[in-house]
Amino acid sequence: MELSTMRNLYDASLKGCVSTLKTLIQKDPLILSKVSLYPFFETPLHIASLLGHIELCRTLLDISPDLAAEVNSEGHCPLHLASATGHIEIVKALLLTDAETCLIRDKDDKLPLHFAIMRGRLGVIKELIGAMPQTETVKLS
Repeated sequence: MELSTMRNLYDASLKGCVSTLKTLIQKDPLILSKVSLYPFFETPLHIASLLGHIELCRTLLDISPDLAAEVNSEGHCPLHLASATGHIEIVKALLLTDAETCLIRDKDDKLPLHFAIMRGRLGVIKELIGAMPQTETVKLS
């Protein structure tokens, strides 16, 4: 039963379905805390960030803000994915929840800023640079 519930959570993430997410959370208030116990590559927030589901991202961040700093097996946090795909409203929501995620490096030592630069996402680049701590020295090469 538990695995099928997790599949439903991931289906909701793929579709951007906030109502399904809320129903699943009503049935199991700990469902988002259990995500790391199952063999899925990404968290629901990774999926929603990649696909541009802003309302689902906001809902996930409201319920479980710690998901913003979760990394997948490649070391990508949701901000890496939103930065690469240019979903600026999601980038803003993620930074508002946890600005420190702009400093998370993946397994290839790349920041979310690297992904935005490689894809030419100018609006995202501005948001990421604006979110970086003033005293932080960031090596971009």
